[in-house]
Amino acid sequence: MTCVGCEQRLGTALRRLDGVREARADHRTGELNVSHDPDMADRAALEERVVTAGYEIAGTEDSA
Repeated sequence: MTCVGCEQRLGTALRRLDGVREARADHRTGELNVSHDPDMADRAALEERVVTAGYEIAGTEDSA
């Protein structure tokens, strides 16, 4: 991500996925935070959506 437009594009793409409640991207840090129902949108679906939107996944971190 290189700009605010990227943040918006990625957030919108993820929020359109069933089960995603919130998705926020930050182009300055390269971080993406997603709140979702894992029964409806699992990690593989989220990662696929990120790649389909035209972005790469550099690192991942699970949170409880």
